[in-house]
Amino acid sequence: METKKLIAITVAVVVVLNVLHHESKKSFDKSVIEAIKNNPAEMKDAIKAALGVPSAAPPAEAPPSEEEQMKKALADKVNVDLGNTPVFGNKNAKIKLVVFSDFQCPFSKRGVDTTHELIKKYGNNIMYVYKNLPLPFHPESMPAAKAALAAGRQGKFYEYHDKLFENQAQLGEELYVKIAKELGLNLAKFNADRNSKEIEDQIKADNAQANSLGFNGTPGFALNGVKILGAYPQDHFEKIISALGLG
Repeated sequence: METKKLIAITVAVVVVLNVLHHESKKSFDKSVIEAIKNNPAEMKDAIKAALGVPSAAPPAEAPPSEEEQMKKALADKVNVDLGNTPVFGNKNAKIKLVVFSDFQCPFSKRGVDTTHELIKKYGNNIMYVYKNLPLPFHPESMPAAKAALAAGRQGKFYEYHDKLFENQAQLGEELYVKIAKELGLNLAKFNADRNSKEIEDQIKADNAQANSLGFNGTPGFALNGVKILGAYPQDHFEKIISALGLG
């Protein structure tokens, strides 16, 4: 900007000197041409500015490499308190996968499908924990979460969890009761539990923990503490597992 001002002043001075000293037009033209020759880029920008032409945007920074992204992900670990959440698989497994999820969210369904594939691959070496993060714009996510936790009170949380996702398009009271019957649950206890304050408080606690850890959408995974925000494909999880030296 200072260079542009200097050029403008220089041109003005040349004009004044030409007038005061009655220099020939040829001498004046020569002075202006010299100024342009000596500062071509600055003159070009000054002319663009005078004509209202926007300056070229600075070149965009190169996006971080995959290696840089992985390093950042591995450094951004969180500690999830499992509390009394049911656990699927080996509690002492070296791979610990926790998800904050919503039974009505289609992306959560995709995340569960990926989880099933990971469980098939790693078997007894992986532990899976589902925590409820029902989103307010999904009307059936909260009733479904309560029903699943009620089934968990009878040792059937993950069986109920799977059937909810398998029948995601039919979520509703009829389905909740149907699944409970299929799993042989005590219906009186099931209904009492899903309407209890204890289960409501557990879901609220999951929500509060999710928000405190930066999980504001679903699904949000923590793989041995490494955050994975979204329904990433299976190979993304496997890369992290490999980077952590777990498989």
